[in-house]
Amino acid sequence: MGQYLKKKWLLMKINQKRAEMISLGETLGLGAKETIECSQQLDQLLNQYQECSNPDHSINFQEVPYEFSQVIKNLLKKTAS
Repeated sequence: MGQYLKKKWLLMKINQKRAEMISLGETLGLGAKETIECSQQLDQLLNQYQECSNPDHSINFQEVPYEFSQVIKNLLKKTAS
């Protein structure tokens, strides 16, 4: 169960970082230092997820779009403030 929760947490962080990277890319440009650093952080999270993946522990990828939409909504709320 610990592995499952870790994967769920990593998926949430991956989606948050992806949304952050997209936002930075749109505002600062894809070649901006901040965007590149964010992309590298996303790569690290993806690598961590890959490392903890185990065929014995499956994850429901149908929940990922919902989590991603929640992250986007939160980012939009922060931007509007």
